[in-house]
Amino acid sequence: MHRSTSSTRRACALGTTVALIGLTTGLGVFTSTAAFAVDEPTSAVAPADPSSTGTTSTTTDSTGAGTTATDTTGSATTTPTDAATAPSGTGTSTDAAPAPTTGDTAAPAPTTTSAPSTTTKAAPSAVAPTATSSATIVGAPKVGVTLFYTTTGIDDPRAVWTVEGGTPVTASSFDVTADMVGKTITLTVTGSAPGQTATEATAAVSEDVAFAAETSYESPRTIEVTAGDTLDEVFRVAKGSGTVEYSIGYADPDSVDPETDTPEAYLPFDTTFDAATATLSGRVTYASVFDFTVVATNGTSTATEYVEVIVDPAKAVGVMAQTTNTSPADLFDGEHPFTGWLIEPDGHITTFAFSGDPDQEPTITDGGQPTVAQGQSLWINGSPVDEFGNDTTQYDDEGNADQVTVTSDHATDQIAIDEDTFATKVTFPHASTHVLTVAAQSVSVSFPVTVVPTAAPAGTVGSVTPAVATAPKGQLAFTGTDATSALPWALGFVAAGAGLLGAGVLRRRRTQR
Repeated sequence: MHRSTSSTRRACALGTTVALIGLTTGLGVFTSTAAFAVDEPTSAVAPADPSSTGTTSTTTDSTGAGTTATDTTGSATTTPTDAATAPSGTGTSTDAAPAPTTGDTAAPAPTTTSAPSTTTKAAPSAVAPTATSSATIVGAPKVGVTLFYTTTGIDDPRAVWTVEGGTPVTASSFDVTADMVGKTITLTVTGSAPGQTATEATAAVSEDVAFAAETSYESPRTIEVTAGDTLDEVFRVAKGSGTVEYSIGYADPDSVDPETDTPEAYLPFDTTFDAATATLSGRVTYASVFDFTVVATNGTSTATEYVEVIVDPAKAVGVMAQTTNTSPADLFDGEHPFTGWLIEPDGHITTFAFSGDPDQEPTITDGGQPTVAQGQSLWINGSPVDEFGNDTTQYDDEGNADQVTVTSDHATDQIAIDEDTFATKVTFPHASTHVLTVAAQSVSVSFPVTVVPTAAPAGTVGSVTPAVATAPKGQLAFTGTDATSALPWALGFVAAGAGLLGAGVLRRRRTQR
């Protein structure tokens, strides 16, 4: 019974001490115990008395050594262990007054061991902010575009579209038409809840530039005229708002040299393009095919029209003939200097002296006469031309050219077709002045040839049957710019050495496009 009574008194003393400490610290121990008792670990030593509430006592010495009281929060407090000073477990002192704490005066014991009630204020309820209503127009304000919209913060949206100065239209989308160019479009969206309204307006409506018909490099706008005609072609766009500017561009930019070429160089010769009026004008005299583009822009859009101008030659008025004293197969081989003569339809002759080096320009002499040593040959070619010097050679469906014939006033001259060069080869056995005639398309040109005498080997001169040479189908003539300019015909001699058949067929096919 003594041990039991002693244990009970010690437990009561510990409980009273804990209560006093709780009061002096503002009841923080009890508040913490109430809030976190479930989560804190329990003491490894069982309480001395089952009636002890909320505290655990640990007895370390029965001779009066200090004991440690541990509350349910895990904090420890050291109190005296003298049984004579321990208060009762009911919170009211029934024995001697408790010993004072070290350095302070003990506060009077409370009349109850229960902690004062604590009232916690509820946090103010969160008030959701009102969502901002907005509307956004989707799509550019351009003719032909359908506008849509998106919204935020609007329930069951209802959209109304209004063109500047027009009647409002209620719809989920809106089509922009040409009559709206220069005007703004306003969108107003309202929702089912009060205050759900949003408005947005577009910029002024514009229209992209566009030509009347769609074109491409493979399918250009084709204009066909005849040499001597006057061009007056307009290239304005069919659609487009604002100020439209025009310029000339390349039809095939990958094939040009930007360091030396300009877009205007691809226009028909002797024509000009007026960018202010988008008009191509001028009298065309050079027969060829000219490819270029007309580019239009209004600052917000660009349109391109591919153009091909075909200038056909006019009616043939004569023959332009060329002759050299060296086979075209040997021209510009670097070993054979040669002389060439250009005979114009009126019979005028221009002489070209070539060094044989294709990188050197020929020496050009106005006048002269084809000259050849007795027993030697000339190679002759020619083509019908119009009054501007354009080749009027016609081709059949297989690409074969008109026949060109060469005749001589000397029956002894040997005239034959050189199958390797598509030229007519004339050999002169007798020294004298000979007259040759080149004819095609019912027109012709005649010119003299001086044959210089040489000592002919025995047996080389005999009776020769006069011949009329007919150029084989496929023979191509050199093409000049006009009857008064001989230099381009000098380039024709260069082309003869390179092979003219492919160039002629290409020209024919492009003309037929």
